[in-house]
Amino acid sequence: MPDWTAPFSIPKYTTDEFRKLKADYVAKHGYTITFPGLYDIIKIPIENPMTEQEAKDWKARKFNKFTAERLYEIQIMKKKRKDKFLAMLASPAPEVINNVGSFMCAIDNAQDALFTIAAMGWAAMRFSPPPLAAAIALPTGVALTASGALNVIQSIGRQKMPGISAKRDWQKKTGIDPWSKKGRIKYAENLMKTFPKKAILIQALQTTEEVFGVGLSLGPIVGLFVDVISGPVRRLFGDKVTVSLPIPTYDEFCKAAQHNARTTAAYFYPGVQTSDEEVLGMMFAHWHGQMSLYSGTTNVPGWENYENMDEIELGMPKPTNPLTLEVIEEEGIDVNAVCNWPHNSKPWAPATDIAEEYDKPCRDYFLEYMQMHDKDWIGYIFKTLACDAHFYTMAAAEGESNVEYDYTATSKACSIMLENRVYPAADTSKEKIQELADQIDVWEAISVKPTYKEIVSFCAAKDITLSVME
Repeated sequence: MPDWTAPFSIPKYTTDEFRKLKADYVAKHGYTITFPGLYDIIKIPIENPMTEQEAKDWKARKFNKFTAERLYEIQIMKKKRKDKFLAMLASPAPEVINNVGSFMCAIDNAQDALFTIAAMGWAAMRFSPPPLAAAIALPTGVALTASGALNVIQSIGRQKMPGISAKRDWQKKTGIDPWSKKGRIKYAENLMKTFPKKAILIQALQTTEEVFGVGLSLGPIVGLFVDVISGPVRRLFGDKVTVSLPIPTYDEFCKAAQHNARTTAAYFYPGVQTSDEEVLGMMFAHWHGQMSLYSGTTNVPGWENYENMDEIELGMPKPTNPLTLEVIEEEGIDVNAVCNWPHNSKPWAPATDIAEEYDKPCRDYFLEYMQMHDKDWIGYIFKTLACDAHFYTMAAAEGESNVEYDYTATSKACSIMLENRVYPAADTSKEKIQELADQIDVWEAISVKPTYKEIVSFCAAKDITLSVME
C-alpha cells in the first residue's frame, strides 16, 4: 500500500521556535514558494504582511514611518487587491458579485496560511518533477486510460532503462495522479452521525478525483474545534455552541490553517475565473492547511465531539486585512453586505448545508481546471495538492488508521511490467493494445490486483508480444 502521509506530517513547535524557523526561511528564500526543477516556470509569491504597528501607521496615514521600499511594497499589495476587487465586481457570476468580500477574504486567508507555512520548505521533497518529463508526453489533466498508459510504457521501454529505474519513473509520474490512485474510509463512524450521504460515498473505494469535492466541502468542518476559539460558530438562531470535552489550545499554525479551510470551498464555488498563480496559491495553502489540521488534532478532541452537529451554523469570515478593508470601503461598499456564503448569499449557513452544497461545485472546478492544464506542470502540481489534501481531511475526520489507499489496476499493471523489464512490443497493433487495455479495465471493475503471471498469461493467450528492455 502506498504511504499517503508522505512526505510526513508536521512536527510540533513552540511559538518561538516556529517564528524563528519562519524568519530563517524568509531570510534565505524571500517571500516566494518555488517548485524545484521549475524555477523559471512556476512560482507562488507570498506577501510580507503588515505588522500591527504598520497597520496602525497606515490607517493613521503616517507614511513617514515607512521606508521608501516598504511603502512601495505595501502600495503594490493594495493595488493587487484593488485590481482583483474591481475585476470581481465586473464578473458575470452573481455568486461573485453578491459575495465579493468573501472571496477577498479567502485570498487573504490563503496568503496568511502561505506566510505561516513557508518556513517548512517541504515543497522540494513533494514536487520535484520526474526525470522522464521531457521524454514522455503524458497527459496531466485528464484520465489516463489503460490503452494510453500502455502507450506510455512502450515509450519508457524504448528508453532502455533498468527495470527498477523505469518502474520508479513511472510511479513518480503517475503516483500522484487522481485517476491512478484510489482510496476510501473503511468506517466513517463520525461522519455517519451527521453526514450519512457523505459517509456512504467515501466508504466506497474510488479514484480521488471522484471525491475531491467531498474533501473540500468537509474542510471547514474538520477543524471546527479551532473555531470555538478563533472563528464564528453558533447554534441555529444564535445560541452559544457547547462541546462535550475541554477545548485544547492551538498554536498560530493550526489557527491559520483553519481560517484558510473555512473559506477555500467558497473560493472554488463559482468555477474557474482567476489566474493560475492565485489558484496554485489557494491549493498549496489548502494542502498544507489540511496537513496541519491533521497533525495538530491527532491527539486532541475533534469536531465529532460537538453536540447536535446538525444544529450548528458556520459564519462566513470577514476580511481583517486593513488593505482589503480599505479597498472595499473606497468603493463605497459595506463589507458586511458582501461577506456571505456563495450558495445562499447569507452570512450564516448550517454546517450540513456546507457539506452538501460545495461538493459538486468543487468537483466541477477540479475537472474544468484540469482540462485547462492537460499537459503542463501547473496541472501536475494542482492535482498533487488536491489529491493529498483530500486524504489529510479524511484522516482528520476519521483517523489515519481508517484511511485505505491503493493504486488502480492500470497503474499496477504498468508498474509490474516495468519492474519485470517488459513492455508491449513496438509493432503491436492498436487492436492488440486495446485488448490488453480492456482486460486491465475488467480487472479494475472486479477489484482484482493483476500479477505478473496473469499479465504474461493473458498476453500469450491473445498473441501479444512483450519485448524485454535491454
